[in-house]
Amino acid sequence: MELRHLRYFVAVAEELNFSRAAQRLRMAQPPLSVAIRQLEQEIGASLFARSSREVRLTDAGEALLEGARRTLAEADAAVAAARRAAEGGLGTLRIAYSWSARFEILPAVGAAFAARSPGVTLLAEEMWNSRMTSALRAGSVDVALALCPEISAELSYELVRSERVAVLLSSRHELAGETTIALDALADEQFLLFPRELAPRLYDFFVALCRAADFEPRRTSQSLHTQWTLGRWEPSAAGLVPESVRNDLPPDVVAVPVDRPAGRLETHLVRRKDDDRAVVRGFAEIACTLYAPERTLA
Repeated sequence: MELRHLRYFVAVAEELNFSRAAQRLRMAQPPLSVAIRQLEQEIGASLFARSSREVRLTDAGEALLEGARRTLAEADAAVAAARRAAEGGLGTLRIAYSWSARFEILPAVGAAFAARSPGVTLLAEEMWNSRMTSALRAGSVDVALALCPEISAELSYELVRSERVAVLLSSRHELAGETTIALDALADEQFLLFPRELAPRLYDFFVALCRAADFEPRRTSQSLHTQWTLGRWEPSAAGLVPESVRNDLPPDVVAVPVDRPAGRLETHLVRRKDDDRAVVRGFAEIACTLYAPERTLA
């Protein structure tokens, strides 16, 4: 039994007139009559009682009508869902993100994408840069919002946002009230860095920034993430972050932009070069245009 036969049957059943049904279906009446007879032969029962004055449904036709409508509706819904999925409007998108992206970038990009593609489920996981590369290669994540990402020939990189560097200080620090800060003013402080193997390029960026200010950063025994989570910021500890982190600080912590040396931290949208799915392209388009005016002004 073909879907077209069910469509023909429903049209005749609703019109109760072969001529009007043929017009509705944009076909000639004889082929329509032939198709209905074929359907009746397949079922083994007459679906319509025909006379010179009227066409009416038989008991078999009445029994078939509801199921035929339901079948056609489900088929139409399946086709529509397939088209939406092909256009990136359905499915699941798995996102890896750097710690810093959760403050502004991930919520903003996620909200904009959800407004455009409400049928796509977003699954986000915070991840160190060193893991993102292997996760993207393996396909366990689809895209990554990475701060100073690791580089791989199999992956593509598109700039999402470029930000000034800010330094996190205890509100009790003597420089906490400054509007900007020269990094060499913190040469004697201990810096909250993390093991280099977790994010090599990001670690090297921070160290290079300190060296550009003519000092070698001294590391504390704790990482920035540990201090942040525990909420126990040491008065002499300093952490380097993108400026957007300042909008959601723990109690008793301030973020002061660094003006000397002038470094910028870049967040990139990372994806596999061979992944051309519409849902991935759609997310990348939003992520890479959302902050474009800000980059132009900068």
